[in-house]
Amino acid sequence: MTRFRRFGLTFAAALLLAAGQPAARAASTFAIGDQDFLLDGQPFQIKAGEMHPARVPHEYWADRLRMIHAMGLNTVSIYVFWNQHEPRPGEFNFTGDADIAQFVRLAQKEGLWVILRPGPYCCAEWEFGGYPWWLLKQPGLKVRSQDPAFLQAAGTYLKKLGEQLAPLQITHGGPIILVQAENEYGSYGQDHVYMGKIRDLDRAAGFDVPLFTADGGGRMMEGGHLPDALPGLNGGGGPEIMKEVGKYRPTGPWFVPEFYPGWLDHWGEAHARVGIDGLIEETEWKLTNRVSFCYYMIYGGTSFGFMSGANYGGHFQPQPTSYDYDSPIDEAGRPTKKFFALREAFQRHLAPGEVLPDVPATPPVTIIPKVELTESASLFDHLGTPVKAANPLSFEDLDQGYGYVLYRTQLAGPANATLKIKELRDYAVVCLDGHRIGTLDRRHKQDSLPLVLTNTSGTLDILVENGGRINYGGELPRNHKGIIGSVRLDDRELTNWEMYRFPFNEVASLTFKPGANALAPAVHHGTFDLALPGDAFLDMRGWGKGIVFINGHNLGRYWYIGPQQTLYVPGVWLKKGANDVVVFEQIKDNVTSVAGLPAPVLDVLNPDVTATVRGPQKQPTLTPAALVKAGTLADIRTAQTISFPATSARYLCLQALSSHNGDDFTTLAELDALDADGQVVSHKDWKVIYVDSEENFAEGDLAENVFDGDPESYWHSLWSAPHTAHPHTLVLDLGGERSLTGVRLLPRQDSVNGRIKDYQLYLSPTPF
Repeated sequence: MTRFRRFGLTFAAALLLAAGQPAARAASTFAIGDQDFLLDGQPFQIKAGEMHPARVPHEYWADRLRMIHAMGLNTVSIYVFWNQHEPRPGEFNFTGDADIAQFVRLAQKEGLWVILRPGPYCCAEWEFGGYPWWLLKQPGLKVRSQDPAFLQAAGTYLKKLGEQLAPLQITHGGPIILVQAENEYGSYGQDHVYMGKIRDLDRAAGFDVPLFTADGGGRMMEGGHLPDALPGLNGGGGPEIMKEVGKYRPTGPWFVPEFYPGWLDHWGEAHARVGIDGLIEETEWKLTNRVSFCYYMIYGGTSFGFMSGANYGGHFQPQPTSYDYDSPIDEAGRPTKKFFALREAFQRHLAPGEVLPDVPATPPVTIIPKVELTESASLFDHLGTPVKAANPLSFEDLDQGYGYVLYRTQLAGPANATLKIKELRDYAVVCLDGHRIGTLDRRHKQDSLPLVLTNTSGTLDILVENGGRINYGGELPRNHKGIIGSVRLDDRELTNWEMYRFPFNEVASLTFKPGANALAPAVHHGTFDLALPGDAFLDMRGWGKGIVFINGHNLGRYWYIGPQQTLYVPGVWLKKGANDVVVFEQIKDNVTSVAGLPAPVLDVLNPDVTATVRGPQKQPTLTPAALVKAGTLADIRTAQTISFPATSARYLCLQALSSHNGDDFTTLAELDALDADGQVVSHKDWKVIYVDSEENFAEGDLAENVFDGDPESYWHSLWSAPHTAHPHTLVLDLGGERSLTGVRLLPRQDSVNGRIKDYQLYLSPTPF
């Protein structure tokens, strides 16, 4: 087959694409053939790029589509986020930035085909994976399941979406050629009945073009595929594509719905980078081997407002506002070195007569001048009317989706005790009588702090931030926000709460005090003038943690820890003349100004002063007399028990001498001690006495994770900075002396990295 036929472009269609005219006509057809996609009966190779209309103002949609086309792509792939279109039950929005039909029409006008990914689950590092928060209000409703209540809500959404987009399928003269059923379900479950029900909802919504699924390889594709949908292999490269997809369609067509030219970020972790050379090599391999693909992302954009989500890799991992993704088109829509390298690669593979459009100009960049924030007010000045209850209520129970809730109760004093919050989600600023006494961060599994009250009474305030609902993995259904459990002061449960809602839907109603500089948590206000609006970047270095509004638009979250240090300001949100800025700062005092930069800062990490820092440690002295067992663990994912004669001990030392894959690391999910009857000893009074290495910078993979009862969390020796090799040593105080007959070890569950091979186990009634 010639390259011309592989690319599936007739000469006339190529000319239409070059001229920027819509290629689709009422007579067009698109089908999944035995070996190829077929456009009007001719082989067609999809060369797509992913962008999300919700991550860029609608005024810029045409600009981004033009840039995608100019790089050499013929298709744009889009997630549609349910929570954008149905923010409240039965209240649908398809206007402005939510006018998804207009986006599809613009893609057709630019000469691009469209791949539609309607969910209802999307992931995408987006709040709750695209699900609307209000699904969590209904007791017992289980998302992403056969739960009738969930399926009814999903069906209503898909039907409304179908009213907007079904007329824009190729079968009706539009550009939509493929629709995805669900998304990466195989990495979540293996319920093919559920997958079939989602497929049926797609069809009932009027989507009649071919369907596809998208999953990773192996068990993930096995769990997520449908017999009547094309299986797509996310992340697939080289001959692996044919091997994995071939299990279900031996002759193809081969499709990689997510081909990664970049990667996602988390707060407190290094900015992701993907090299150009390997990307170009894999692109050209796909181009010459009849593999259709979609770059995820071709343009990332921004998760404005509170729409950034979170992962859960054994601990909570919230994602920053920027979704730049190290993609070929940067956050402000400008082509990068990666863009031009890919464009050159596509030019080497053009069909006869095909010409790429010129690279379009990008919106101008303006630098916001230094803005003095001359007015401010304490958050406590805007409390409003509280909701009262004996126990803390979640955001959902308070009928609030995003933002912050202030939990208030009265304390009797004097007291010198430990404040402990069960199930904090996700970040708390704790104040006593209006003064900050500390913060708690779910990322580090922090749930307690010391509280000293010298007076006979005091007001306790806990300001809780929803840091983004988890968008991927098994924790997805457990996504309520706020204080989910109890609050205790030592052994006494605190009751009689007042809860004040701060959704920050708008800031126009806020009032400020001129000349004031209120202590955090506080809102600050200022104005600035622009002669000529343009795209801008707001420098938040020097601030702490919070959100910024410009002219009423929520730019999103900032956080000093990085890696993101700037906020993108679309030029269409700025005005010639006077502009208004409001900053809500949670944790830092004496900040009085902000200013712009000509370029973003997305790769600067600062020390996290709230992270767990291990104090001075005494290195253990390990003697042969204390060695109770040495050996080799099997290279398996399940728990293994190390048995030995009954030994009286209070202190336990596990020393990992090597790992099965030969790396420098040690990982361990859970460690249980077994008593004389073979029963698991309570972890209640356990403490880490010594650990030679743990990942407490880029991630919170601390040694305490081995006895937290969560098999998804784990101890990981340091990897994000210069680190030592084996042996890695962990010493635990079990809280009391007892007779032990075994130790049970559960390896890290999501990866083989650091899986312990050779070990030594020591026990002693006294410290080592």
